[in-house]
Amino acid sequence: VHTDMTDFSVANFRDYPEYVRSFTIIEDFRYLPCHKAVTTLARLGYREHRTFYEEDEFHNAKKQVEQLLNPTVSAIVEYSLYFKGTDQALRALAQREHLNIQQEISTIIFLEISGKSGFAKSGYIDFEASLRNFRFKGPNSVDWKDIFEERKLLRPQQTDIVFYDWRTRRIFTNDNDNYTVVAHAEYGLMFTHKGDHKNIPVTTKKNPFSANVTRFQIKSDLYGFMILYDHHVRKKT
Repeated sequence: VHTDMTDFSVANFRDYPEYVRSFTIIEDFRYLPCHKAVTTLARLGYREHRTFYEEDEFHNAKKQVEQLLNPTVSAIVEYSLYFKGTDQALRALAQREHLNIQQEISTIIFLEISGKSGFAKSGYIDFEASLRNFRFKGPNSVDWKDIFEERKLLRPQQTDIVFYDWRTRRIFTNDNDNYTVVAHAEYGLMFTHKGDHKNIPVTTKKNPFSANVTRFQIKSDLYGFMILYDHHVRKKT
């Protein structure tokens, strides 16, 4: 049973696999038949007195610690409050910001922007992760205040969960603490949500995962068009 006290130890680990490995010792791998057996022992608490978190619990605990350790943030600012315009894409994002912060829904933004060279750059942007990265002044953060005030345009970048440069034909994929990027053999690009382990397909074709996402294509004066993929996050009961 997990207590409500904040577990600051999770801040010491970059990701969940590193956290799991911290419960094991070299002798475990020497005498046990497989890595799965070592992990099972860790889960059962044979090696340590610490609480063992499942993956979604680990990510939630890590987010909680990050918020508490940042002294510049006393309350979560909602940048959509700065939206005073009429652009439909920004309006749609403004309507979703609070729900993403509360992790009731998880929205992935698809955007394609033409560059000065005439070639486009496109990307899939994790809205909640991007908001959080700006709030904590992380690397390559997007200034969402300026975006909603229409002082800057939202642009895909190489650090997004998927980025494609049509000039160089280079594709970049980046797992984050919300999503794992998946190339499915039959249904193409998908994102697996780490909180509830649901697959989020981007294809418009009917597939076994279609019910996990609602797709909206929005015309925009600023962006031409924007596609939003809304996933309603299943909470553990």
